Amino acid sequence: MPSFRTGTDDFKKLRDQGGYFVDKSPLIRSVLDSSEVTLIPRPRRFGKTLHMTMLRYFFEKSAEDRRPLFDGLAITDDTDAMGHQGQYPVIYLSLKDIKGASWEVAQDKLLERLSALHKRHDFLLDTLATDDRESYEKVIARCGSIADNELSLKKLIAHLQAYHNQPVVVLIDEYDSPVIEAWRNGYYDEMIAFMRSWLGGGLKHEEGGALFRGVVTGILRVARESIFSGLNNLDVASLLSSGPFADKFGFTEPELAQVLTDFDAEDLAGPMREWYNGYQFGPHTIYNPWSVICAISKRPDPIGPHWLNTASNDLIYAELESGGLPLKRELEQLLAGEELRRELHEHTIFSDVGKSAEHIWSFLVFSGYLKATDPQPDPRRPTRQRYHLSIPNLEVSIAFEQFVEHWHRSLSFTATEQLLDVLLDSNWPRLQDLLSELAARLLSCHDVAKLPEAVFHAFVLGLLAHLRQIYEIRSNVESGYGRADILMRPKTVAYPLAFIIEFKAIKGDADSAIATTEALAQIESRDYEASLLEAGVSPEHIRKLAIVVAGKHVTVTQG
Repeated sequence: MPSFRTGTDDFKKLRDQGGYFVDKSPLIRSVLDSSEVTLIPRPRRFGKTLHMTMLRYFFEKSAEDRRPLFDGLAITDDTDAMGHQGQYPVIYLSLKDIKGASWEVAQDKLLERLSALHKRHDFLLDTLATDDRESYEKVIARCGSIADNELSLKKLIAHLQAYHNQPVVVLIDEYDSPVIEAWRNGYYDEMIAFMRSWLGGGLKHEEGGALFRGVVTGILRVARESIFSGLNNLDVASLLSSGPFADKFGFTEPELAQVLTDFDAEDLAGPMREWYNGYQFGPHTIYNPWSVICAISKRPDPIGPHWLNTASNDLIYAELESGGLPLKRELEQLLAGEELRRELHEHTIFSDVGKSAEHIWSFLVFSGYLKATDPQPDPRRPTRQRYHLSIPNLEVSIAFEQFVEHWHRSLSFTATEQLLDVLLDSNWPRLQDLLSELAARLLSCHDVAKLPEAVFHAFVLGLLAHLRQIYEIRSNVESGYGRADILMRPKTVAYPLAFIIEFKAIKGDADSAIATTEALAQIESRDYEASLLEAGVSPEHIRKLAIVVAGKHVTVTQG
């Protein structure tokens, strides 16, 4: 039985140990055919580091013959590509884990990483002129000037090209890791200034062809004006883009089928589709590779979430929190299976993230928390595209449900835990008190004044999110001759009751009894119980509720 060697992200180590490898070697041909510099943003744990080390061991000049590492892979059938194997000096650097609570701490870690990079190529020292040698030694000793450090990549490329009389391949992995950390900790401007000079300046096209190819990976596409200003040799292989890179990160349907066959795990095809499928990179349906690998490696343990546990979700939670109630309302629409169309911004300007819902949705798409499909022209702005956003799979759905629970906990919403008991006991006076209490804690008068019925509808939908393990909860779903505000269908016989909820909002001096009668009449006249009956719910187990809202005062009545 093959083995994935879970956790090994070095291509040479994986191949030397006989680890299972889904053949992504055609990535090499894509790089050869691409622009001088290619930026490839993909979500975390989608194979970026493994693929970058594959590129390193393919292109890098070495005393060791590395061709055997590629035996049996598709790239060996490409005679032209194999002519580039082992022909170039390579600069490989990962910026993973460049973290710090301050610019001084992060800068120290950056300089340590640059020092190690220059030590790896210290054979150059004997060939350098005095000024260049002194600058190089200062970078190694971590005592260089600002100019020494910011120009170090550009100079190293030039030195390697001169030494080998061959252009250089530059591979920078997780370039945005220090940028994201800087944004979180308040030294974004300092980090961007350094990265613009060091990375953007280093990869800038120069006459004489010192750079053969540059490949940069990360999660987000930081705005060109932030780091890559002046780079007219840059191509961005966005996950929204079709093209040669679209299927190179993550497992395609045919690749997954082959994996399941090789591991005698064909029985997992259905669960894999439910838990880890749903990503759309260009025209390709993509599975989360890390979760697939973990699920197979951990058999016979039940299939479950793995990707969510590889990093803290605090940043995602912070962005969702910053979106306020309107964004939470839209998130609850997604959890309820409703369609949401939004414009996306492929350039991440960190100063804008958290300030508008559009930037937050973009952040979630490119981080792997949402799927974007079916781009259509915006009717109001035809030159712009609006994408259909959806939650890609069950694993990510759990993350959003955890956020809703986290949101409630952060606001001391212990009362939400009582909702299930109150509903099952049909204790409508207590439900009135609970909803009024929770509304007073969360909803501002400004929120309620704008769209009172819609706001309270979304508010209650959010409160019910933690019941999704035992109830299918749908919002504005077609049933009978109309759309019920909320339908709750039990997933298990242990909880037999089903609920139909209709909302009405009234002004303070209006008669709540009239609104209640209208809501209950609407449930009956439009036959909202039809879909529940079709699903096998007994009529005596259906509870029809009218919830009438006057400001933050709530009335609940069963029909």
